[in-house]
Amino acid sequence: MKIKTIILAIVIATAAVSLLFGSVYMLSSGEEAVITRLGEYRGTVTTTGLNFKFPFIERKYIVNVENIQRLEFGYRSTPDGSYINMPSESSMLTGDENLVIADWAILYRVKNSYNYLFKVNNPINALRIIAESSYRRIVASHPLDDILTDQKDAIQHEIMQDLQIVADKYELGIMISAVQLQDAMPPDEVNAAFLDVASAREQRSAKINEASKYENEQLPMARGEAAKLINEAEAYKAKRINEAEGMVARYAAVEAEYAKQPRIMHTRLYLEMLNEVLPRLKGIYFVDENSNTLQFLPLNGSGLEVPQ
Repeated sequence: MKIKTIILAIVIATAAVSLLFGSVYMLSSGEEAVITRLGEYRGTVTTTGLNFKFPFIERKYIVNVENIQRLEFGYRSTPDGSYINMPSESSMLTGDENLVIADWAILYRVKNSYNYLFKVNNPINALRIIAESSYRRIVASHPLDDILTDQKDAIQHEIMQDLQIVADKYELGIMISAVQLQDAMPPDEVNAAFLDVASAREQRSAKINEASKYENEQLPMARGEAAKLINEAEAYKAKRINEAEGMVARYAAVEAEYAKQPRIMHTRLYLEMLNEVLPRLKGIYFVDENSNTLQFLPLNGSGLEVPQ
């Protein structure tokens, strides 16, 4: 009886432990649990920490919805940091019927756990197929120069939008975080010619930048010089106008006084003229009525002081 009791206790304890472990599970940050009951979807648990479910009849599927995952095309990364080339995935035709070799990758995460688990069989493989199809379709709508030069960002964004639309249409439950164009180059046979073209474009851009820099430096200087000349001209104009107006006013005043006392004003004007001219004389010549020089009086640059 004791042995049977012990065995029964062991069975009960084992069943209790199995029941406990079958009904309790833990969710970490960024994880969700999809719960099915007898194969039927019952809901998605997003509560972090300890959670419960019915043992035996319910099953949990834990999915990380925050982890960013990577899908590579044209190459595969290895644990030691090297790469394995996959040329069949990287060769594609451009819109102007040129061949381009392009390695690229997409970054994604799970946004709907139920769709990711149950809507499509092997969603990662499906994502790879539709991603390659989307990439080839969009590259085929652009000329080679767009892919090799400054349109990479626009092409990546276009692929990302197109890929998300298709992924949602097939209910993959996946959110595309980014599309990364790693390398894009023409085939080896024509690569040298394309490098020459790229070098010429860079030189052209450098010359344009230099010209723009010179323009930005010279235009403000020219505008400043023009403003300076205009201001000087305006100042000279104002000065001449003021001088002319002063002379007119002086002449009008003299004319008025001359009309009152002509003889006195005539004498005064004559003396003022002598006072202005004589200080600049170096000497005085005395001549007769026949213009013969009679005498020279040197002044030594001191002139004559005409009394007021």
